[in-house]
Amino acid sequence: MTTTTNIYETEIKDEEDFVELALTFGTPIKSRQSGSFIDTLTAVESNQVEKDSLSKRYGLEEFPIHTDCAYLKIPPKYILLRYIGSIENPTPTVIVHFDKSKLSDGEIDFIQKTIWFVKSKDVGFYSPILKDGILRYDKEVMKMANPAEDKMIDILAKMDKTEIQWYKNKVVVINNHRDLHFRPKIKMEENNKRILQRINIV
Repeated sequence: MTTTTNIYETEIKDEEDFVELALTFGTPIKSRQSGSFIDTLTAVESNQVEKDSLSKRYGLEEFPIHTDCAYLKIPPKYILLRYIGSIENPTPTVIVHFDKSKLSDGEIDFIQKTIWFVKSKDVGFYSPILKDGILRYDKEVMKMANPAEDKMIDILAKMDKTEIQWYKNKVVVINNHRDLHFRPKIKMEENNKRILQRINIV
């Protein structure tokens, strides 16, 4: 695991200040029309979840590497995460730093020219993984439009990673147009206790 220092981290003790910080990065958007600007992400077993989601599909198991809101035509540029859980030293979030300079010419062609169908909340659309400087990747909502060798496992294996070690009120800002992230398998004692708040910024 390679640790880098180009991640914005701070500590914020209340929601009002969390929102104020978000506004310094851009405009908050809701991930669900009927929801709040602040999402609450609680690690729970899959049988405790009713609606289809990553939590329903994976429960406490490892979440796959992804960029947030890949189903949007323009995904949020920044993701702000704040730990508010009750358990100390919870499972970290792992940030995957996408670096095109680590790729072969064939891999660059793959991320820029291979077209994927992106399942959205409306009718869906087509997009490569990297376009106009925006990285988009989430195998839960994306499928290659034509049969081809999927090179993403090898591509992602080349990238540096940073483990975000959480403590109460810690805030991290992820550049969602450049970096991916995932959550390792959660320990059973963290069920309903590993809780993050999230704000999406455009």
